[in-house]
Amino acid sequence: MSDGPHRSLPMRRPWKELAKRGDKRAYDSDQVTEAATHALASDFKNEVSAALIGALKDVFTRKDNSLGLPEIALHQLAEAKTFAAGSVFGMNAVAWSIQLVHEGRLDKNALYEAVGLAAKERGFANTRSVQEHYLRESNQRRADGVSSRLSSAIAGLSESTLGSMLIDARQTAKRRPRKQTGVNEGVRL
Repeated sequence: MSDGPHRSLPMRRPWKELAKRGDKRAYDSDQVTEAATHALASDFKNEVSAALIGALKDVFTRKDNSLGLPEIALHQLAEAKTFAAGSVFGMNAVAWSIQLVHEGRLDKNALYEAVGLAAKERGFANTRSVQEHYLRESNQRRADGVSSRLSSAIAGLSESTLGSMLIDARQTAKRRPRKQTGVNEGVRL
């Protein structure tokens, strides 16, 4: 007997852990959200280069653009795309940054929001992959349940909070989601 479809999921370990938590009702929604945040942080760390983050920070802190002209910011973002080559996550962060510059937003919160939106986009795309895998390996009801729990966990994340956590976490080490080990640490009632 298998431990569950999450074992054969062709994704990184944090996404397998997230799928497991989304599948098993023993994990409450806060624990699923914690695993979702960890999985997104793992993808961000693995795919988005420090050079790209530096380039995006330069745009949104108005380095070499003291007047805050959108034309200059858009030119800087076009140049930043070279740092995102080969990274869908990075390209999405640049695309969301361009969108926010078009809206006239050139501040640190816009940077956090752009990265947060790119992270949520990644989360929803991977949720669809998890759902398709569960559909192949299990049944429709189980796949829909996992998809629903993962989607609600990701949708509940604030874009700016997620973006600031991802950008500022590059300096601090991110630990794995906490595992329940005690007898009295079961599901909250």
